[in-house]
Amino acid sequence: MLYLRVILTSILSVSLLFVITRIIGYRQLSELSLFDYINGITIGSIAAELATSEDGDAFKISIAMVIYGAFTILVAFLSDKSITLRKAFIGNPTLLMKNGRLYYEGFRKSRLDVNEFLMKCRNNGYFDITQIDTAILEPNGRVSFLPVSQDRPATPKDMKLSVTQDALVANVIIDGKVIEKSLSAIGKDEKWLRDRLKNQNYTDYSRILLASCDERGTVTVFEKTSGKGKNCIEI
Repeated sequence: MLYLRVILTSILSVSLLFVITRIIGYRQLSELSLFDYINGITIGSIAAELATSEDGDAFKISIAMVIYGAFTILVAFLSDKSITLRKAFIGNPTLLMKNGRLYYEGFRKSRLDVNEFLMKCRNNGYFDITQIDTAILEPNGRVSFLPVSQDRPATPKDMKLSVTQDALVANVIIDGKVIEKSLSAIGKDEKWLRDRLKNQNYTDYSRILLASCDERGTVTVFEKTSGKGKNCIEI
C-alpha cells in the first residue's frame, strides 16, 4: 500500500505541476524574475512533499500547490496593470556602462563584480569592452549591450541595399512524418511535397529526419545519419 500511495501521489504531483505551469506560462530559467524563481522552487518543493510524504494529507498539500500557482497568476495580472507593482515584483534594469564609462554604483547595487561582467561581455562576443557603448543588467540577470556604432555589424540599410523580407520556414517532415498542418499553412499538399522530394531522389520518408520549406518553395532535406562516420567529432 505504501508503494501504491507513492506512485499515485507522484502522478498527482506531476499532473498538478504540469497544469499549474501551463496556466502560469513557462519561460527559460535565465529569463525568470526573482519572484518567479522563488515561487518555482517553492511549488517544486511542495510537489516533492506531495510525492514522498508517507503520512501527509495529499489533499492539503495539493491545495498549497494550487494557492502558490494562483498567487503567481495574480502577481502577473497585477504587474500587467500597475507599473509600480511591476517594479516591486520584477525589479528595475541597472545601468552598468554608458558612453564607454563603467558605473561603480550599478555594480555595487547589483552585486556584480568586474570579472563576472567581463565574462558576460565575452559570452556576447565582446572581448574588448571599448567596443561597448552601453551595458544594462536586466531584472532576469542577463546583460543587454549596445555596441559602439563604429563597431557594430553593417546592415543592408547602412549599405543602402534593398533586400526582401525573410519569412518563417515551415517544417514539413519531422522524424519521417509529414506535418500536414505545416503544409496547409504554406498552401501546399502532400502530392506537391512528394514531387519535390522525388526530384531530390527521396521516395522514402523514413530516411528523412527533417525537411523544411521556405517562402520560395525550396525544400531542404536533412537525412537520418548514424553519427559514427570517420569525420564525426566528439563534443
